[in-house]
This record gives sequence, structure tokens and C-alpha cells, in this order.
Amino acid sequence: MKKLLFILYVLLGLSNICLYAQDKETQWAIDNYLRYYREAQAMKSPEKEKAIDAFRSSFRQSPFRYKVLNTPWSAQECLQQLDADGAFSGLKEKEEYLRKENAFKKNSFDLQEEAGNFLTDAFIMVWKIADAYRKGEISEEQALPDKVLKAILHYGNIEISRLNETRRFHASCFAMPIAAVNTYFCYLNQMDNAESGKGSVLLKEACDMLKIIGLQAWTQPLRHDETDKNVVSIPRFRNHVWWVGGNSIGYRPLFYVAFMYRSIPMIDLLAEISQKCISTTSQNTYDESFWTEGFTADGAGWGHGKQCLIWGYPIDGTANAIDLLSLLKGTPWEQKLSRENVSALLNYFRGGNFYYYKGYILPCLDRYSMQYKPLPTEIRYSGMLKQLIEDWSGSFTNEELKEIKQLYAESLKNVIQMAPYACYSGTRWFFNNDDLIKKNERYHIIVNMASVRCDGLESADGFADCFNFYTTDGTTMFQKTGNEYRKAFGAYDVTAFPGVTAREGMENLTPVTNWRGYCSMYNFAAGATSGGENAVAGYISEKMNAEDKTHTTNQTKRAGKNQILYGVKAYKSYFMLGDYMVALGAGITNKRPELAGNIRTTIEQTEHTDSVYLYKGKGTEWIVQEDKFAYSVFPEYKKQVHYTCETRATDWMKMNKSNKDTKDLPKEVDIFQIWIDHGKKPVNDTYGYVVYAGTGKPSGEYPFEVLRNDTLVQAVKSINNEIIEAVFYDAKTTLKGKGLSLSVSAPCVVLIEQQGNKKTISVTDARMDKECKEIDITLNGKKITCKMPEGELCGKSAILIL
Repeated sequence: MKKLLFILYVLLGLSNICLYAQDKETQWAIDNYLRYYREAQAMKSPEKEKAIDAFRSSFRQSPFRYKVLNTPWSAQECLQQLDADGAFSGLKEKEEYLRKENAFKKNSFDLQEEAGNFLTDAFIMVWKIADAYRKGEISEEQALPDKVLKAILHYGNIEISRLNETRRFHASCFAMPIAAVNTYFCYLNQMDNAESGKGSVLLKEACDMLKIIGLQAWTQPLRHDETDKNVVSIPRFRNHVWWVGGNSIGYRPLFYVAFMYRSIPMIDLLAEISQKCISTTSQNTYDESFWTEGFTADGAGWGHGKQCLIWGYPIDGTANAIDLLSLLKGTPWEQKLSRENVSALLNYFRGGNFYYYKGYILPCLDRYSMQYKPLPTEIRYSGMLKQLIEDWSGSFTNEELKEIKQLYAESLKNVIQMAPYACYSGTRWFFNNDDLIKKNERYHIIVNMASVRCDGLESADGFADCFNFYTTDGTTMFQKTGNEYRKAFGAYDVTAFPGVTAREGMENLTPVTNWRGYCSMYNFAAGATSGGENAVAGYISEKMNAEDKTHTTNQTKRAGKNQILYGVKAYKSYFMLGDYMVALGAGITNKRPELAGNIRTTIEQTEHTDSVYLYKGKGTEWIVQEDKFAYSVFPEYKKQVHYTCETRATDWMKMNKSNKDTKDLPKEVDIFQIWIDHGKKPVNDTYGYVVYAGTGKPSGEYPFEVLRNDTLVQAVKSINNEIIEAVFYDAKTTLKGKGLSLSVSAPCVVLIEQQGNKKTISVTDARMDKECKEIDITLNGKKITCKMPEGELCGKSAILIL
């Protein structure tokens, strides 16, 4: 059998590589190459083959992810480091250490990561030499001596012999394949000769090795399921975090590898994926949606599980899909944008704009929240808008095209108002992400809640945010300029995120890497809004590690870390009435009183930019930061409130390791902080406060009345009785007030707005129960049946106009 395989490999120019195949990993890599090489050879289409030749020529001039090549070493320096056997002198010490540690064969995540980074450096150095040849900076004789070809084989054989039992991710499926495909196309003429039987044996072997490394974009990491047996298939690119969104067609050089192989099946598949992935997913359709990550039906997006990484993986996957579809226009693989594609894009543009304000991405939307970013930038989808206008205008109606042209023009100015389109401002409930957002030209408010349905925000101690513990714990952030928190994060007490009820003590926290973050253990979170200036939201807060929802193997290990995070329970609600936001808390209980630290609810922790003063109205007291926001704690909690304005030293590296690359980091920052202290052992404690976001001073009296604040119902109404907002944790409880009786048939959030003779009722199922088809609202004895949205819109507000 081995003799027959050897003869077959010789016929395909793989004899030398076969001789190196002394382990199952190398044999596996060669077998994969052989299989997909055969499949590419088998499918013939003169029209498609002609198109493939054209693409191959263009790729020599259009490297993939070219910025990766921005290295400190020149091509000449790389060549000088190469010895006759194809080893770089600057990497020899590292290679010796890795071999001594048996890193290439040891089932160790850390060692395999280290090995991957070492091999990536080697392949990028080879690409550096090849790119200099592509640009005409060095001759073919300089660029392709035997030692360069031997380097491809030397480091390639190390890579393909590494263990598959240990996860081989970034280096193996992104970095090295990127370097391999770009090296291949830099030497395209020589590769063509090798594939047609010309050139030296060494050149043919190097050509084969570049293809084997490139194929890892399709094969690594192994999923250990049926898709490993056929990577050129739709199931390969579905239902797994490594193979959807940005991790799929965004960061892998799949397209380039397909043309390395001249593989019609690969290109056919990528065309189909690119068209189908421009769609939405949701809590209720998660198992049936094409991608489990990407655009969510509420207008935001998921990445790395059900966490709102709206500007990362979701947009990277879709943006690259549109890039591929644009490249394929006018070819045999041309696709059309369907109405489903257009609908998903418009929903994302409209919803995504709420997560961006006056040139700034909202904090707490990726693992780089604590990175110092003082300057405004264009909204991340502006490039996608430009491409759609240039390449896909015929897919939109005239009115839709007018909208995206206006959106693109405003995005270039960093301020998106989009008059007269009402859907770009007001209030919006992101039901797949537990977020309530209010946005207008004067201010921006986000309430970032939590439930067991969603994941939290990831941390990456080694290279990004180190303390993403509380970012989805009812965090409320108030902005008028968009950068209120950018400097403050350098000296932030993360146990005091605005809006969060938690145990104080940041000094007791240990940085973590947690790819799923932290969530609440309860299936209760909802917001209700008709889209205008009023809204209500509520959830039950008690922290758990989101990893524990599906991965139980390391629970004991995780439980020993950062104990101060856990054991604090609260029922928290938020009421937006015009320019006022009321926050209520009930049932606040310290379930771990043996742990050090008081329990507190932070109202604000922001940059202190102007004078802070006390203002007294009629029966009200306010703490005001000039030209920003005003804060008032209800009288019954007056003795528990504290505030401070202080200058703190920053530690940007402690907050986010990537800040090491940023110059002129502020060494100190003025912080303005307000909080309510619940003491060390609260049991069923409560709180209540209000934030005024309007211009000028707040009204002398509160323009609202708190109707109830306990663990059954939390409710507020306007003094003029035109707005009633309630969070029903218990469907058996009736809310009563002067001239008011309100009950519901299921746990939900209710907003009632009266304007003249028109009454608008907005109702949201707090448990997002797909079996809950309708909720009955009984208002002053009159029963009103509200049909709940279904399918991918399950969890959205039902709106009735009476």
C-alpha cells in the first residue's frame, strides 16, 4: 500500500513530502492535499477555468491582508538570515527551545500557541522576500535561491507535523495560510511552471508545501465532527464559532486558496456562502439560521457566541462576503442580492447606528473597551455603504438607495442624524442583546442589561481588556459628546460601572481571559418602546460565568477566581420619560456576606470635565456636572449617597495590554463618581434615582411618580398621567394607583403612552418564550390582548394603537 501511495505522490510531484510523512499529522495534511487537488482536477468548465486564470493573474497585484507584512525586517535582512538549509538564524534559538520542550508534539495549548507564533514569523519572512521580488526590488535569482525553497519546506514540515489534538487556531488557519498564498502568488510564474512539470524538483516541492499550508485555512482547527471529512461543504461553515462571521470568510484566505488549487468546487461554495450569510440570526431561530453569529434580527450582531460584538466578527464576516460577491460580478459565479439580503443589511445599518455616537463607538462592545481611543472615527460600516452604492445600487429600491446614500454622506462627517428617517433616533430595544438605547442629537443613553440568554463581553488578559466583569450588568452610560468615558477608563474602578449593583473592591480582582464573559443566571430581561422618547426596561441581576452555561468541566477551577463577583442579587429597572431616566432597584441582597466589601449601586463614574455643583429644586436635590447631566437620589436614600471629584493616576496597561502600542497616554484623569451604599449585608434593600439629560436645569419637582418598587412590580408614571411604565416580574400581581389598575397575564414590560385620543401600548415578553403567543393587559378593568411577535422577532415589543 505504501509503495502504491509513493508512486501516486511521485506522479503528483509530492515524493519528497511523502518521505517526510513519518507521523499521522503529516500524512493527514498530505492526504487532504491529495484529495482536494484531485477534486479540483476532476471538475472541468472552460468558462470557469478561463475566469480562474484571470483571477490568478490579478492576485499577484492584489495581496490578501497586505498590512500583515508591515514588519521591521527588510527582504535583504531576511535573506541574510537564511542559511543553506533554509533556517533563519534569528529564529534558530527559538526553534531549539521549542524542540527541547517538544512543543511541536506536546498536547499543550500554551506551547502550541508559542510554536504557531514562531512558525508564523518564519512564513512572513519568506513572504517578505517574495513580495520584494513581486515589486521588482530584487531579482528572481536573489528571490528564489535554493535556501528560500528549503525554508518553505523546513518550516512547512514542522507546521504540518504538529498535533491536531491540541487546538491550532490563529497561526494555523489565519496567519500561515495568508503568508503561504501571498508567497505563492508573488512567485506565480514559477508556480505555474512547477505545476506544469517545469522547474527543479525543489521548486515543485515548495509549490506543493505552500498549497498544503494554504489548505489549512479550510481544515484548521479541526471541528472533530463530520465536516472534517469534507471541508468543501456548506455544513463546514455553519454552527461553529470558528467557522462563522469574521472567523469564517473574514480572516481566512479561503478565496485565494481556492484559486491556488484552481478549484471550481471551492469557488462555487464560497459564492453560495457569501450570498446566504448576509442574513440574520436570533434567540428564537438560532438553530435554523444560516450563521449562528452575524447580524441579529434586532439590528445588532453577535460574535464569539451570543455577545454583542457588533463592530467586530458580525461586520467582518458580512463585509468580506460583499467583497467576494463584488469580485465575482461579471464572472460565472456572479450572485444577486436577494430581498432577504437587502433587508438584513438595512436593519443592521439602522440598528447599528444606535451603537455609535458623534464619531465614537460605544464602550463595552468588544474586548478593546479599555483601549485609549481619544479621536472620533467613521462608523465601521461606512466602507460597506460605499461598496453597496458603487457595486449593488440596482439591488435597492430608489427610496432605499436614497437612504443609504444619505447615511454614507453623514457617516463621513461622523454625526448620523438621518432626518427625516425616524428609525435612526429615538429609543430602540435590542431584544437579542438585552440592550435599551436612546439616541438623539442632544444626548445618548445605553442600558446594557443581562440574562441567561446572552453572553457577556469577553476579556483577553494577554493582549486586550483584562477586567470585563461588569460591562453587561445593567451598565448605564450617559453621553453628550461621545467620549465621556474614553479617558476615564485609564483609572476606572470596574466594580463601579454606572448603573451596576455590585460588591466593591477592584483591588481584589484578578485579570482573566474569558471568551464568553459574564451574564445573569435568570431568564428575565426586556425593554418596551414604541420608538419615541419614552421607554422602560428591567431585568433580574445575579452574575454567573457564561462559560458555565455549556462548559461544566472547568467550573471548579473558575469558581475559585474572583469570588467578589458573585452572590449579589437585585431586581433592576429603568424608565425613560422625555429627558428623565429613572432607575429603581429592589430585592438587593448580599448572598455572600462573608466576603469583604460593601454592596453599592453606582450611578455614574465618568470624566470630570467641568464644574460640579448642588442644585435644589422644590423638594428635590441634584448633583450637576455643568453641560453634562444632573443626578438626583430619592429622599429616602439621601443618607446612603456619596459622590467624589478626584484626580486618579491611570494604569492603561493594567486595563488593556494593547495600550502598550499607544503613545502619549494620559498619566492621570479627573473622575466624577456617584454611588448609593447598601452596606455590607443588605437583604431586600431598595434604591431609586433619576438622571436628567436635557439642557438647562431640571424641573423643580420630579415630573413623575414612583408607583411601586419591589420584587413583584416596579413602575413609574408621569405626573400628567400620559405615560405609565411598568416591569412585572410576577404576572399574579396587580399594579394599583390613583385611578389606575393594571395587570398582565405573563411576566412582561409595559409602556402605555396617551397622546390626545390616541393610546399606544407597547408590551414585551420578559422571558422571550416562543410558546407565549399573546399577553393580556387589563387596564382599569378593560382586557386588551397583545399578540406577541414570533419567529426571529420573538422578544420584540408588541405595539398596539387604540
